[in-house]
Amino acid sequence: MIIIESKFDKEYSTQWLQEVNYLSDHGVKYSFVKTVNGISTYKYAKTLELFKTLSEFYENVYYKAK
Repeated sequence: MIIIESKFDKEYSTQWLQEVNYLSDHGVKYSFVKTVNGISTYKYAKTLELFKTLSEFYENVYYKAK
């Protein structure tokens, strides 16, 4: 039997400021920011609150704007 170890990011990340602002406005704070070549990546702990808020963002903001 072959065992494959895979690595995964323990944090959710985004570079989209509209998403960052929505999360912040709804009480979800990022864990840290990493900036490389002038591009900021916001990292969040993967929590139920984060995913519920992201679901609301995509349902009520992103898809309604189209």
